[in-house]
Amino acid sequence: MQSTGLWAPALQDVTIKSSASVPVTVTVALADDLTGREKHEVALNRPPRVTKTYTLEANGEVTFKVPYGGLIYIKGDSKDDVSANFTFTGVVKAPFYKDGEWKNDLDSPAPLGELESASFVYTTPKKNLEASNFTGGVAEFAKDLDTFASSMNDFYGRNETSGNHRMFTYEALTGHKHRFANDVQISIGDAHSGYPVMNSSFSTNSTTLPTTPLNDWLIWHEVGHNAAETPLNVPGATEVANNVLALYMQDRYLGKMNRVADDITVAPEYLDESNGQAWARGGAGDRLLMYAQLKEWAEKNFDITKWYPDGKLPAFYSEREGMKGWNLFQLMHRKARGDDVGNSTFGGKNYCAESNGNAADTLMLCASWVAQTDLSEFFKKWNPGANAYQLPGAAEMSFEGGVSSSAYSTLASLNLPKPEKGPETINKVTEHKMSAE
Repeated sequence: MQSTGLWAPALQDVTIKSSASVPVTVTVALADDLTGREKHEVALNRPPRVTKTYTLEANGEVTFKVPYGGLIYIKGDSKDDVSANFTFTGVVKAPFYKDGEWKNDLDSPAPLGELESASFVYTTPKKNLEASNFTGGVAEFAKDLDTFASSMNDFYGRNETSGNHRMFTYEALTGHKHRFANDVQISIGDAHSGYPVMNSSFSTNSTTLPTTPLNDWLIWHEVGHNAAETPLNVPGATEVANNVLALYMQDRYLGKMNRVADDITVAPEYLDESNGQAWARGGAGDRLLMYAQLKEWAEKNFDITKWYPDGKLPAFYSEREGMKGWNLFQLMHRKARGDDVGNSTFGGKNYCAESNGNAADTLMLCASWVAQTDLSEFFKKWNPGANAYQLPGAAEMSFEGGVSSSAYSTLASLNLPKPEKGPETINKVTEHKMSAE
């Protein structure tokens, strides 16, 4: 889908003529507000259904009239990457910043504007694009969006333009970018994932952008939903696995994992009190501590170079103090996608991709195998993937799911050494001095 920088006025004829050799889809207004929910809005701040789509045939012409107005988008219906020209009549310009310059001026008449960086398309009330909260203006904001996108590729160990480790976005992948839209009303919550990610921060009079890509849990959390993948995804991790990316961003750009810095101080006590069901007994914030403990343990106990005996480490791995623990997660992600580096050195079987168990089994076996350390005690205390329930009349909670006994047997058969101090003992985060990247 590509932005045009044009606005279809409400209740006026708009005509688009195409020179494309294939049909395309024209979309006006990016997203509806789907209000059919149990806890729906108490008032409508905008019409819920605003998006209109039209088919524009190859070398064809289409005329339409939309009820509410909206930005115009075009999506090719062909898998081939080809360019085409389109002629628009009856439209007005919207503020549009792309390729480091204003394609349409900030004072263009449409009420919404867009900024398109190398990796993101960001939609917001046009006055926000004055970007008064960024010293370098929209250019700095665009750069920060791309830095976040690049860092997300790094976290997931994605550094290629094809195959299993293809990056989410890269220069040659035109027309496929992350989208983030601010709207006066969205389908659920203060923000939600999807395409686009939507945020309810909407001020038509503000000269500031409501997003700061390198210090903003909201964008990390919501875009993280779109990107989350195995082996971190286990039952109960919907609002957790995505936040591991956010912790990575905090570590990388703020110097420590601020989100968990306080709670992790009592994590060992919480584990002891939870009787082997810390995951099921806790909420999303508690469960995030499991991943934080694993990262901090890996900071001192995991050596990525053992997996790359030739010494050729991909650039996304880090030797920076406070960031080395993330090397474990990056390799786990790559292994889950079938990466074969070091397999022959460490047994020949990829336990991140071939565990044959449930998602929690895979997480434990993958983490232990990649770390070359038996982490069973850590996983017995957390039991990720487990669910708590209470039967009528019962005084105590019951539990189901989690890591299976067969997975523990498999791990024991690998004869990996047990750590002197496992991740379950971690009670603080690494705080490190920031260095220029």
